[in-house]
Amino acid sequence: MKIDQISSLTGRAANLLSKMLELAPLLQYAEFRKDYSTGINVPDKSTFTGSAARAVNAPIQKDNQTPNPVTVSLALYGRELGVDDLYKKDAELSGSPNGLMRWLDRQLSALAVKLANEIQVDMIQGTGTSNRMLGLGNFVKDAAAGGQTAALGFTAAEQAAMNTQVSLQLNTTANQDSFIETLFKKLAEVPGANAIICNANLASRLTTIAKRLGAAGESINTFGVPVTTFNNVPIVSVDTNTITQTESDGTNNDCTSLYIVRFAEELGVAFSTNSGFYFQDFQDYQSSPAGVSRMQFFLNLVVERNDALRRLSRIRL
Repeated sequence: MKIDQISSLTGRAANLLSKMLELAPLLQYAEFRKDYSTGINVPDKSTFTGSAARAVNAPIQKDNQTPNPVTVSLALYGRELGVDDLYKKDAELSGSPNGLMRWLDRQLSALAVKLANEIQVDMIQGTGTSNRMLGLGNFVKDAAAGGQTAALGFTAAEQAAMNTQVSLQLNTTANQDSFIETLFKKLAEVPGANAIICNANLASRLTTIAKRLGAAGESINTFGVPVTTFNNVPIVSVDTNTITQTESDGTNNDCTSLYIVRFAEELGVAFSTNSGFYFQDFQDYQSSPAGVSRMQFFLNLVVERNDALRRLSRIRL
């Protein structure tokens, strides 16, 4: 489900979520699935032998499968906004409580955007430690198997196979064409890919290349927002805080990465949550002498197949 479908949007929550989606676009494309605070991820590692074809009266090929579930605990993200009762009484004296409410609306919007940006950054950069979720960039690191950290039921070797070190600077037509060949190959390795996630710098360069090759297009996503596509796959452009332009290839420190993703609740990449966007508005009475509004997300990364994600790293512009 999309974040607006899985969240309970009452009162001001819907308006706040719309601001989050506008300024943290990765939230528009991610899929979310309901799960408990300590849920499970069951990667699909089915193995099959023989052939499905058979002779008349011959037995059907049977392959016994053994699930390998691993636990996934939700990471907790939240922020509060407080306003002392003193300022409420000022508003009453002025006869303009609406002015206070408009100010609170602005502050809530700013807080929502701050929280959304933190969530978006950790969807990519989250370490899975220190109370943070696991992000795509740490689930599949720019490293060989020895540099990976096995997670979500996948081995380090399986995670390393999801990464391709491009090692190209996209400043010549020849390098751009070589990069596009790699991109097409990796898109083919992610059946049903529905997002190419990269920072705004690389998204701009990719769009320029796509226009030159006739592979550029435009679509409308489920939130009614126009999106540029490459070979009909949406390009999700995020800021350089989310996907940096300072990754290293051992020599240069101006590299970045691109992620090809199949977002799906089953057999894809998703974020488990038991809350979606959880918003609690100001109350008329509270235990402290300051009114408090609170917004939270409880979520973490889940990946169910090794063909749901590819990372292309060491890309220079």
